[in-house]
Amino acid sequence: MQDMTHRSGESGSAAPAVFLTAAEGDLATLTVLDCRLRRRGVRIGVDAERVLTDGILQEPVLQDLGACDAVVAVWSWAAAGDPLVVAHLETAASFGKRTIQYAPHDEAQFEDLLRAVYGTAPVPAPRRPAGIVITPGRWRITDGDTPLELDLVLAPDGRTTGLGTTRDHTGRITGSWRYVRSDEELALDLRISVGLRPAPLQLLLHPTRRDGDRIHAADAHGLAAPHTYTLEPGDGPRPADGAS
Repeated sequence: MQDMTHRSGESGSAAPAVFLTAAEGDLATLTVLDCRLRRRGVRIGVDAERVLTDGILQEPVLQDLGACDAVVAVWSWAAAGDPLVVAHLETAASFGKRTIQYAPHDEAQFEDLLRAVYGTAPVPAPRRPAGIVITPGRWRITDGDTPLELDLVLAPDGRTTGLGTTRDHTGRITGSWRYVRSDEELALDLRISVGLRPAPLQLLLHPTRRDGDRIHAADAHGLAAPHTYTLEPGDGPRPADGAS
């Protein structure tokens, strides 16, 4: 593991903020590392859409890079020549952030990475599960930070349909969902059709606590502007049509 250290940009937050990057062929390794770091209290940012336009990263990615304490690159020959990984690292360095090249070989490598991320602060024990389960059925998901509301039917086969409303516009939703009980994470891969232009929406939510039937959740990803959500079970399936 190589730590190309620039410490002037560290935020000093009790929970360190790390931006993860990897080449396309190393994304499975990144996903595992993502989960393991979050279990140990690390806040994570990623470039989910992986878009580089004329050498320029998307604005939300730039914001997360500016908000992170360090960028960790899953290192390989592919990563060394990947334009997106290079852009993440060069941008982070220009912001004065630490950049760490992580090539996992054994458990000791991961423990070294944790110590590099936490610095002099103690590394917490793995997060204890909250015991929350998301089951198939109708769910209303409300974003507490933006005018977004999803009314979804989560089918047992992993498909989902419903309606999404944002800023007075409502569109039909199709997509898929997955709840990983061991990590207590709800992954939603959605497309919202408003007019003639379907828009993708990907959410990875981590339930934090239950308040009666209402479940409170947070973004598993996002450093500059993380969102909070509430999930409430509905009364039954919504008809397939009805979008406007």
